[in-house]
Amino acid sequence: MEETLSPEIFQLFFSAFSAHTVEYKGVLYKTAEHAYHCQRYTDPKIAEEIQNAPSVEKAWEISQKYKSQQLPDFDARKIGIMEEIFRAKLLQHKDVKQKLIRSGNTRIIKKHPLDYFWGTGADNSGRNEMGRLWMKLRAELLSR
Repeated sequence: MEETLSPEIFQLFFSAFSAHTVEYKGVLYKTAEHAYHCQRYTDPKIAEEIQNAPSVEKAWEISQKYKSQQLPDFDARKIGIMEEIFRAKLLQHKDVKQKLIRSGNTRIIKKHPLDYFWGTGADNSGRNEMGRLWMKLRAELLSR
């Protein structure tokens, strides 16, 4: 059976919810999740409301409230946006970089019963795009 990264390590270092600030496009965000949701919108008032959200849950909630106003091409670009945000997180936090390198060849997965895009979903049939991004970044680091 293939070895996978523990859910605890994923949450602490690789989740968009982890307690790592991220400077992205000249703006400092509380988390990668805050940064990601701000990229959905061109309205500075919406972005500011998300940026100032006190938690990742609240950032997500605010973003959902305005989802009808998100950029029309956002869904087509969201993996690339998250990759850029994770690259920034990786460069800005030595603990994340070290943990990623030390993860070796373990499979990185986001286990979440409701998330079939970024995670594996309840039945493990999800796309695991978040895990895929981290494994791509790890492969790049290890090939240097």
